[in-house]
Order: sequence, then structure tokens, then C-alpha cells
Amino acid sequence: MKRIVLLSSLVLWLAPMGMLHANTIDLFKKRRVKSAGGSQFTGTTRLSTIYTSWEIGILGGESHYYGDLSNGIFQSKNLHKDYGAFVRYQRGRNWAYKFMINKGFLSGTDALNKPKLVPRNLNFTSDLYEGALTFEYMYPEFTACRQFNWAPYLTAGIAVFHFRPMNKFGDLHSLSTEGQGLAAYPDRRPYFLTQISIPFGVGIKFIPAKRIIIGAEIVMRKTFTDYIDDVSKRYADPRILLEEKGAIAVAASYPGHYRYKNNDPTNKTRGNPKFKDVYMTSVLTISYCLWYDCMSEKHRYNDVGGCKTF
Repeated sequence: MKRIVLLSSLVLWLAPMGMLHANTIDLFKKRRVKSAGGSQFTGTTRLSTIYTSWEIGILGGESHYYGDLSNGIFQSKNLHKDYGAFVRYQRGRNWAYKFMINKGFLSGTDALNKPKLVPRNLNFTSDLYEGALTFEYMYPEFTACRQFNWAPYLTAGIAVFHFRPMNKFGDLHSLSTEGQGLAAYPDRRPYFLTQISIPFGVGIKFIPAKRIIIGAEIVMRKTFTDYIDDVSKRYADPRILLEEKGAIAVAASYPGHYRYKNNDPTNKTRGNPKFKDVYMTSVLTISYCLWYDCMSEKHRYNDVGGCKTF
């Protein structure tokens, strides 16, 4: 009886070990390679299951602003140059992650706005600096292991951007054109020139030659500020602006004809704070694949060996 118990215990202990050994064997594939002399040897190659790659690239195209000083989401006269660089890491056949920095330019003017807003005569320009971390979801799957491979993708992420609205009167932020930071307007705090945005958009990428990937994408940025154009709330009292900031601040706040004839425009609507400003980019990209692992592709098609060549 004791022998039976001992044997049963031994079997129960060895069974999981056998299963583990079987599973371990499944993770490796033995292959025999003939040498020049005809002898054979057996080696083991670990199966790769996740495709990975690293790219470095540049981008160039147009940046565009949409807000209080634009008539519609797209105006060709508000298009400006945008350029930058990026690093992209792909893990798996459908997901990639990209860190990007870019420099653009934004502008808007009432001269191109709705007819009823033209007399307001406000305008601005601003340099744009941005750093963004985004992900890309590609469908169908995409790898650098197959030439002429292509895929559309969705992209989204988070970005930090810096702006500074200017016009012929100078730095509009420092002029407090709507009374920001003045004691008479405690609810109007100075706005920050560095902000967070949420980029989201669509793109497409294609491999025309070994290690080269070209693409195009349109990305919109949802921001949390209404002051990219320095226009948001209501007019400030020109007498207070004159006393606190000087005549240039008054001229910058009231550059056009008064919209309210025979009435004091103080505290009348200057912008629309209900909708935050938006900016977007339309760019072409080109990148070079520094490193990519095609072992997963080889195993996928039962072909064990080095990376696939084009």
C-alpha cells in the first residue's frame, strides 16, 4: 500500500513537469543544417511572436487655425508652413507609437471673417511650437517586412504646444486686451502661453523601397484655451486699459469701428468663449526604418531564418 501511495505521489508530481516540458518544446523549433562536409547538427531557434521596428523621420506640410477670427474650419489664406521630425516605434502589426516635434505658424483676421464681423477688425499671428506623443492603429496590419505594403491608420494622443499672439500693436498677451490680470476684472486671469491639446486624425503609409516609409496625415488638435487668437470674452473699459496698460493696449483692443453706435462698447461681446480654439496640420512624412524584426513574419509563414529581404 505504501508503495502504491508513493508511486501515485510521484506520478502526480511528474505530470505537471511533463506538461511544462511539452509546452517548452512547443516554443522552440529544431532545425538541421548541413555543413559543407555533409555533417549535420541540430540547433534551436526561439519563436518570435511580436513584430517590432524603430523609425526616424521628418515631416512637412501646412498648419491651420480655426477660431473666433476665421470664417469656417478651412480657409486657404490661413494655411502656413509646418515642419518637424519624429521617432516611431511599432510593436505588433497594428499598433505604433510616435513622438513628434514640429514648428508651425497660425493666423486669423476679421478681414476674412463673416461680413458682420469685418468691422471688428481684429487679427493675429503666432508661431507654433509643439511636442506630441501619439499612437497609431493600422488596419489592415502593417510591417516593414513586405515591400509595397500599405495601410491607413487612425491616430490620437496628447501634445504640449506654445503660442504667442501678435499683430502690429505688438505682443497681445502682455497688453491685456480684454482686461486679463487687471484688478477691475478679477474673473479674467492672464492666459498661459503653453497649453495641452489632444491631437486626433487619420493617415496612410506606404513602403516604396527597402526601409523607406512614406505617408500623409491630417491631424486636428482639440485645445483647452480660447486665447490662441487673443479673442474670447468681452471688451474691457478703454479708460481702465488706458490707465493700466497705455494707449497701445486700447488701440489693440479696439482696432475697428465700434459695433454699437452711440453706445459704450464696454463689456460688450468681443469673442465667443463657448468654443475653444482649434489648430490642425496636414503633412507628408518620410521615415527610415533603423531596425526591424521580421522573425515573427518568418515563423508566421513557417520559414525560420533571418529577416526577410526585399
